[in-house]
Amino acid sequence: MTADVAGLRALKKARSLLLILLTTCRETILALEAAANALDSDLTTELSSLVSRSEVELAAIEQKIAELDGPE
Repeated sequence: MTADVAGLRALKKARSLLLILLTTCRETILALEAAANALDSDLTTELSSLVSRSEVELAAIEQKIAELDGPE
């Protein structure tokens, strides 16, 4: 297996894990907002920040995958 193939496989795995994280955080935010518990506001804020950072990272990973995958 070449380094490019191994790197592409690792990037795709990282993308999958990041998508799971993003989905979990988004669903948790929805549940916390629905509960409307003032004590959960800090957690909601932290999760929202995590989602924002993860979206940036996801875009970077997808760009790297596109570069390694080449034109389709």
